[in-house]
Amino acid sequence: MKISIGNDLVENSRILEVYEEFGKKFLNKVYHPEEIEYCLSKKNPIPFLAARFAAKEAFIKALSLPNRLQLNWKEIFLAGNYFGKKELEIIGKAKEIFQEKGFKNISTSITHTENFACAVVILY
Repeated sequence: MKISIGNDLVENSRILEVYEEFGKKFLNKVYHPEEIEYCLSKKNPIPFLAARFAAKEAFIKALSLPNRLQLNWKEIFLAGNYFGKKELEIIGKAKEIFQEKGFKNISTSITHTENFACAVVILY
């Protein structure tokens, strides 16, 4: 079985800076509408946005994309509005490349604190 792992650590302050500078333009470029709705429903959305950003980065690292190949950030998103483990969903080109590389499943774990967010993605 083919397995690939990606991880990412994000300083929440970086996400806050970009959000304060670009606002909805940033959100609409990077996040799926379901992610935006979920995160903005929180008292402090920044750790939640940062965790989702980390998950996208971790997925891209696990996928081992060739140089200069870019994906649409919104094609990689954490689904679920309930408390607990979220599922990483992929659509479009992200899903196409995932399948071309022979992967069938994704396991994701995220966590965040006041200052940092972290994600691990395993493709198999």
